[in-house]
Amino acid sequence: MKKRWTLVVSLMLTAAMALTMVGCSAPEAEKEGATTSAQGQGGEGMATEPTQIVFWDMAWGGAESYPAIAEATLNRYTEEVDPNVTFSYTNLPWNGWFEAFSTAVASNAAPDFATGGGYMPFQFAVSGEVADLSWIVDEWKKEGTDTDFSEGTLEYWTYKGKQVGIPWNFDPRMAVIRNDWLEEAGLSMPNSWEEMIEVGKAFRSRGSDIYGVTFSVVNGGIGSSFGTMNGGAWYDENGNANVDTEANLSLMQFIRDMKDAGILPEGIEGYQAEDARKLFLAEKAGIIIATGQDLREAMDQGLDVAVIPPMETYEGGIKKYQNCINGFMVFEQGQHKDIAMRVLKWYSENTGDCFVEGDMNSLPARTSFYEQCTNPYQQIVIKEVIPNVVPLVYPLTACPPSASAVEGQMFDQVFTQAALTMDENGWKDTLAKLQSDLEELVAEQDQ
Repeated sequence: MKKRWTLVVSLMLTAAMALTMVGCSAPEAEKEGATTSAQGQGGEGMATEPTQIVFWDMAWGGAESYPAIAEATLNRYTEEVDPNVTFSYTNLPWNGWFEAFSTAVASNAAPDFATGGGYMPFQFAVSGEVADLSWIVDEWKKEGTDTDFSEGTLEYWTYKGKQVGIPWNFDPRMAVIRNDWLEEAGLSMPNSWEEMIEVGKAFRSRGSDIYGVTFSVVNGGIGSSFGTMNGGAWYDENGNANVDTEANLSLMQFIRDMKDAGILPEGIEGYQAEDARKLFLAEKAGIIIATGQDLREAMDQGLDVAVIPPMETYEGGIKKYQNCINGFMVFEQGQHKDIAMRVLKWYSENTGDCFVEGDMNSLPARTSFYEQCTNPYQQIVIKEVIPNVVPLVYPLTACPPSASAVEGQMFDQVFTQAALTMDENGWKDTLAKLQSDLEELVAEQDQ
């Protein structure tokens, strides 16, 4: 995810940190007297005095729509549950998000609860900065509502016996194809990597400035998502580094085969997500290794597109796409930790409107919200993509902290650029280097 620091973010961080310090001034007695459930006005769990809860949220949707609906949902908590609890809401841009949270935590000025990068709860779990949210999950189990999350989703957020996060949204990866181009060529939907290359060749023949396949390289794309399809790119089932494998070598071969077939755009080695998206939306590429945003914008533009089902790889694979799972977390250093956990439980249960009115690209982790997601793009992802995804850390069922460094150190970019620019000896050297790097990260962070 984007990590470029800007002056705007610095100013936002300064203001947000100031609000955080104001909101974290409740006496210790309040924490000790807090109960474990919020049952509405007049019930247990009420704040004993005016309390401000600080929530830092990422830019998950439209700038004009998403923050407004998120704040409106928070205000409902004040109106419907506890009039003594109010909120300081900050919507952070993705540029500089990593530095913003790291600086706040180091300065003892973290928000009470937050969303963030997909692996952020695990990153801060290593240093003990993450609150254990097991109480929330236990309450859902008592209520019988833990089944609102798909199998394994709650367990994904566990680390050393602690529930370090609560599922918030899904941002799956997929391959999107021009369905009309496929029909015009008289071809069927590709079922394998080999067939995808053949379809790409047919699309390339449409014109000298039209390409078969496009994808991001610089900020993640085919390495992780197709590595998942190939049985897992980075870890084995025991959490060990598992990069230097025949499966990953075969994925490098597939990427190079696409380049040698002439179906990739020139200069793809430097492509960012926006470059690939612009090419596809300009109708200059027939297949894009995509996010939900790519599918949504293509459909909004009126393009005839479809999602390619997970394909058979050179090694056989598991026929699954990659799911990026994003969550909520509560910080240990917050002075209102218990109240923040009760707020988080309620907020998780009441954010369906965010996905309907917030102009979001991601989909809810709660299945009960699916019926509200009536946008055709949302329905395609819910019905065709989400049932066929596994996390980036597959075959692991719980995410290790080192996954944050895999993303931050751009393993995907290094992997894909090597496949595009080196020979087989270079591929093997790259895999060996990434294997060594991940072994060190696992030893430092996951043990």
